[in-house]
Amino acid sequence: PRCWTVATFAEVGRWRGGGTPSKSNPDFWLGGYIPWVSPKDMKSSFVNDSGDHITPSALTNSSTDLIEAGAVLIVTRSGILRHTLPVAMNTVPVAINQDLKAVNPFDGILAEFLRYLLVNFGDDILHECAKSGTTVDSLDFDRLKDRAIQLPPRAEQRRIVTKLDELRSEERRVGK
Repeated sequence: PRCWTVATFAEVGRWRGGGTPSKSNPDFWLGGYIPWVSPKDMKSSFVNDSGDHITPSALTNSSTDLIEAGAVLIVTRSGILRHTLPVAMNTVPVAINQDLKAVNPFDGILAEFLRYLLVNFGDDILHECAKSGTTVDSLDFDRLKDRAIQLPPRAEQRRIVTKLDELRSEERRVGK
């Protein structure tokens, strides 16, 4: 449609990576309460906790950073990329490890819409952006960011997300 724009994933928001605080430093882990998300935590559409937690000291003194709630998280390095592209939104502030990327969308772009785009195009992204490693598969992140997408106006994004949420809800209800 004429009112839609074309953009790349690089242009939709602020992308950030993660890191792993030193496991040998107990100040980074003992008593931690900040969710530290890794690929093993990316099993649903929304992340509100993780298996591991870090301390504020880990945020201040390591390569990881706090990702605000409402970002879209995507696995960019993991064996799971051989067949699935895990994508989720975080509902609480989290830190992420180096195997994930997070994007905080710019004004006018709904995170929920970006999540659905990435999920919908997951197989294509894996086909076009996958890199095979000796121990683990990964995405060519620059290639992913260069991928062109169509963006409707915000109100249309909201309508699309609402409809997709309704369909998913109905699918879960019928599947029981």
